[in-house]
Amino acid sequence: MRNLRRVDHSASSTHCWRVTVQRRTEVFTRDFSDGVHGGREQALQAALAYRDTVIETHPPLSKPDYCAIVKKNNRSGVSGLSRVDGWDLSRGRRMRRLYWEVQWPIENGRSRHRKFSILKYGEEGAYQLALAARETALEALASQTFSPYDTLSGHSGMRT
Repeated sequence: MRNLRRVDHSASSTHCWRVTVQRRTEVFTRDFSDGVHGGREQALQAALAYRDTVIETHPPLSKPDYCAIVKKNNRSGVSGLSRVDGWDLSRGRRMRRLYWEVQWPIENGRSRHRKFSILKYGEEGAYQLALAARETALEALASQTFSPYDTLSGHSGMRT
């Protein structure tokens, strides 16, 4: 069950259901003891009610909000946007590749990528095209919420 797990530790006589829900940097954790709630099933029902209340009052991030989080190692200042300066092999020759790459999530924990050549569009042109492509892609995700559990279990990772 999502955000809920059973704790049975005989050495410390701990028998409970533990609810853990994280929203951004805040973590909501509470234990529901079998002894306090009158049995395993009653403790489970209390834990489910608490979990549902926490999720209702602190809903998950929308997909665009999640995608807008700038990671620590980001150097462009825009989440999902990277400047690439590298070398590739093309027809047996090494070729320098300069481009702005944009990425955004799609279903099943995968992501889509687009590249915009700096040599073709210029530094600012490639950057602006990549930025516009990301904005367009994120607008399509506006009605979806982020769920890390769905991507781990093979579901879509997106909810409507």
